[in-house]
Amino acid sequence: MQAILRACNESDTERLFDMYRQFEPKGEFQGLPPRTTSQIRKWLGRLREQGFYQFVIVVGDRAVGHAALCPSQRKTTAELAIFLHQDYRGCGLGKKLLLGTLNFGCKQLELCRVWLFVTGSNTAALRLFEDVGFRPGPDGDPLAWEIELERPSHCAKCKDQRCALFGESFPMIVDASPRRERTH
Repeated sequence: MQAILRACNESDTERLFDMYRQFEPKGEFQGLPPRTTSQIRKWLGRLREQGFYQFVIVVGDRAVGHAALCPSQRKTTAELAIFLHQDYRGCGLGKKLLLGTLNFGCKQLELCRVWLFVTGSNTAALRLFEDVGFRPGPDGDPLAWEIELERPSHCAKCKDQRCALFGESFPMIVDASPRRERTH
């Protein structure tokens, strides 16, 4: 399957709204994604109004993934939020969305640190984040319900403007492997 990974624009609002209406589980983590349609619209509007850097993965005409970098008061740090529609998990699209967003944060925004929160029981997400260099924060409790992970942006592997981990710029066409069957 081919998908396009690119920066979000205002015309993506309805695609994202449709994705989040169908998204599961809703509100499980820090209340996100919102549960009701009015809350979803309000949240998407607030992300746009506050100037967060947002990225989308589109398959055909459908948004299937969404990420946002939410700058903090310190211009060199940001919180990352990332969501992938449940029908597209296990295909490699989440990792590509994550790496593309991190590359943008490092190269374009010159972030020194990115952090996120993840539910401790979400082993697939924990494994993905750890695979790309996230580690528990200084106050991180690996047994907590919500775990804070952080990642320095300027890793030693980067050469000039090309990121050694994911050196392409937006927009990009990404191939996804067929969805792997889950084992329980």
